[in-house]
Amino acid sequence: MEVNACYGCVASCCTLLIDLTKKEYLHLKSLNLENNLLKQSEIFTQKNPIYKGKEEFFDSMYKDDFAIIKKGKDGFCSLLDRETRLCGIYENRPKCCRDYESNGKRCKEIKKCIN
Repeated sequence: MEVNACYGCVASCCTLLIDLTKKEYLHLKSLNLENNLLKQSEIFTQKNPIYKGKEEFFDSMYKDDFAIIKKGKDGFCSLLDRETRLCGIYENRPKCCRDYESNGKRCKEIKKCIN
């Protein structure tokens, strides 16, 4: 089990757009987290209703940015535990999130920018 290095964090990175590859999307979907995910094809057809029913075609176009993790009304990732401020899927978090190593360069930069 991986140790969560984000204890005591204000979760600044959890306000960013969290892109998912198709593989990550399918993995999180297999964990019954589909209600927290939004495919790019769904975003596209919501903005362009004339393409409803063609999601499968658009799914084939998106690769690295296949889906996103939805945000809560507070602007934070829907998978963030609001009480502990820790990731609810820490061991299964996507690469986008793993890239924000606790107190690493990107982590410090986003904290400085947002806070």
